[in-house]
Amino acid sequence: MVPIRLLAVGAVGALLMLPLLIGCQRRPATFKATADPGEIIYFVPVREKVIALTFDDGPNEPATGQILDALKHYRVKATFFLVGANVEYFPETARRIKAEGHLIGSHTARHSRFDQSPAADIARDIADGCRIIETVTGTRPRWLRPPYGINPNMAEAAQAQGLAIAGWSADANDWNPHPVSEIVNRMVAQAIPGDILLLHDGRETEHGANRNATVAAVPQILEKLIAKGFRFVTIPELLQAAGRPIAEFEGGLRLLGLQIPQESITPGEGFWARYFWDVPAGWRNGMPPYAFVHWTTAEGAIQFQDDHEIPRRGDVRDLVTKHLVIVPPATQPGRYQARLGLFDPKQPDIRHRVRLRSSYPQRQGAVIIPDVLDVQGAQKP
Repeated sequence: MVPIRLLAVGAVGALLMLPLLIGCQRRPATFKATADPGEIIYFVPVREKVIALTFDDGPNEPATGQILDALKHYRVKATFFLVGANVEYFPETARRIKAEGHLIGSHTARHSRFDQSPAADIARDIADGCRIIETVTGTRPRWLRPPYGINPNMAEAAQAQGLAIAGWSADANDWNPHPVSEIVNRMVAQAIPGDILLLHDGRETEHGANRNATVAAVPQILEKLIAKGFRFVTIPELLQAAGRPIAEFEGGLRLLGLQIPQESITPGEGFWARYFWDVPAGWRNGMPPYAFVHWTTAEGAIQFQDDHEIPRRGDVRDLVTKHLVIVPPATQPGRYQARLGLFDPKQPDIRHRVRLRSSYPQRQGAVIIPDVLDVQGAQKP
């Protein structure tokens, strides 16, 4: 497992506490501590080492009960997105989730395919799910996680029914059969402060679905992340810990966070970088944003790049941009900084960059994040 660091203004970490970075820079607005109906939350830049653990497709026995036992043992609160049909089949489990202090959200009544459903059917499925959950548990959900991801077809219905939309930034992929060790390693390796982790305690509306691998993985995930200093919170509590994004660009587009390796990289090797972008609907008349990411020496000399187009807001799975960055063999050892910004999509050249605000230093329309990548040693044979 490769250790990672999270870059986000106000987050925990020695790098982020440097007083020189605060100075007189124009800082971006703090991420809102609450979510409006219809608003999508998939990742939160935070001031603490907190993380949200979420489960979809329950309740489902015996899996949900076994997961609740593990959460109780580790004194962890989670968010459960329940399917109405499963709540009707396992009402006592749904009531236990509430009684033990976990947050209950809706995963609709029937786990329908919203990308293949007319608007009236979407609205009905959402309403029915909330009604069933409230009837059984006495709690009306305030959060919706749409089945099969988030797409524009359901945002209007969620807003009309007063529901904020919960996405995710790290997926265990446990809805497919995977070994326990793979689920654990995937979650632990991805987890960074502000993440919303996605696992499954059921399988759509299948009662008694086999979730043995997830059940076995949950205690290990909890133990490993607690040992790394994480504290688990519900999604609303995650928002309460919100800090500032790395950068806010003209028009409201934001870079919420950046994940890069903490270990040294050898020239000729590659590393995975994850960018947590937030693109407002209709930004720059719908033109695709284009980011430039330059890895430079302390003097500003560009050594290699990770320029990329930012997906426009759509399915939640498009919001986290993950790239394999190759460090060229001729790269000199040392500490590297990231110089990052946006080209104006109408005039994508160095002279036309989108203006930004950040707590980090800025130069020529770019935010400069110093000393974030170690390149050490010679190229491996």
